Amino acid sequence: MGLRLKFNLVLFTTTLIGLLVSGFVSHRILQDNAREEVLDMARIMMESAIAVRAYTVNEVKPLLKIQQRRSFIPQTVPAYAAAQYIKTLQESHEDYSYKEATLNPTNPANRATEWEADIVNWFRNHANEKELIGERETPTGPQLYLSRPITITN
Repeated sequence: MGLRLKFNLVLFTTTLIGLLVSGFVSHRILQDNAREEVLDMARIMMESAIAVRAYTVNEVKPLLKIQQRRSFIPQTVPAYAAAQYIKTLQESHEDYSYKEATLNPTNPANRATEWEADIVNWFRNHANEKELIGERETPTGPQLYLSRPITITN
């Protein structure tokens, strides 16, 4: 085996290893950036839903107090307003969802599923935590979730 062939083999092997390493690193960086972008969008949507809840409590509910004495108006319920807001957003962002999951809800649509109940209990056991991020397997593939505890203050 000549010197030229040995040099070419070393150069080829080094280039191949470099390409593999850079490909792996690039893939990892792109995955991490995509995950952070999805989480940022989820945080914005969640903050928007919380803002809609606050608006409903502070602005809408007082205006409809008299009418509410005669009949129930679902639009005065902060969770309903937030859910309707997110429902409208889902028309253009169908991969995102929002649910105020609880173990004993007044609205059956908010009843926690088994995996959501695990998250509720996790927040009960970790009262100082403000956010939980994780992934779960679904029939359509992995699903990323962002959870925050519900605290009732009013």
